[in-house]
Amino acid sequence: MDKTQQYLDKCSDYQSSIDTILAWEAKFLTETPEDPAELALSKVKLANETLDLSSYYIVLNALSVSILNKRNEDAINNARKAIVDAIALMEEVVSPFLDAPYAEYEDKLELLASFSARERYFLVRKLGLSVDLLKAAYGENPKWKWTLVDLEGRVITIIKNFLDLRKAVVNTDLRSPDYEPTVYHLWLIKKLLSRGASIFREKYELTTKLPNDFKKSLDFLNSLRYLHSVLGESGDAESLKRKIAAWNEKLKKDLKEKENGAA
Repeated sequence: MDKTQQYLDKCSDYQSSIDTILAWEAKFLTETPEDPAELALSKVKLANETLDLSSYYIVLNALSVSILNKRNEDAINNARKAIVDAIALMEEVVSPFLDAPYAEYEDKLELLASFSARERYFLVRKLGLSVDLLKAAYGENPKWKWTLVDLEGRVITIIKNFLDLRKAVVNTDLRSPDYEPTVYHLWLIKKLLSRGASIFREKYELTTKLPNDFKKSLDFLNSLRYLHSVLGESGDAESLKRKIAAWNEKLKKDLKEKENGAA
């Protein structure tokens, strides 16, 4: 059996799963529920299925590398498109804005009341893992490296916004049945907000020199500081306040130097 046929045989089951999900997605688009809560939950379910779709495409690429010794660029790009679709659905369910006041999307979170803290945590963790697998599939391809930073920024925002902040303090009580997933979700948010600040600062320093990228890094730090404040973690909040001040000074200095250089 030649390698191409071996590859196609190995892919057949995964391709069948891909076709099943694509058919389900097409059906969803023609039969969307009218009830707002049902619609929100349907979008969450579709996002979850779409992340599965991305993982199947990633497998197709892995099989291509293993058997044919070359990447399947179409499969990788389809995985990226699936993740983007999942992100868009999840942004519709909560909010796409990192600095959105909780009151602006509180009503949307209420529509997800039946979607448990544990289910939310597993969904956002799955989203993060999907992006990690996509990054690994692209490797060190410079064409996508910085584009994926922007994608990762959207993912971090979603992971933050899927947490019901109103319930977070209560659910971090050891007696709460949602203690474990809430603590893990909070840990993930803190880790990723810090990462968001780092990757956008790196993007600014190494490539774009665009003030907006530096400002995005500051937005992530400010969001993390706010979260620490809400949780009563005053020491961490104060430490971040000093870091934000230092980064702001750096940005002001760079902008002044750029202004003087252009003069």
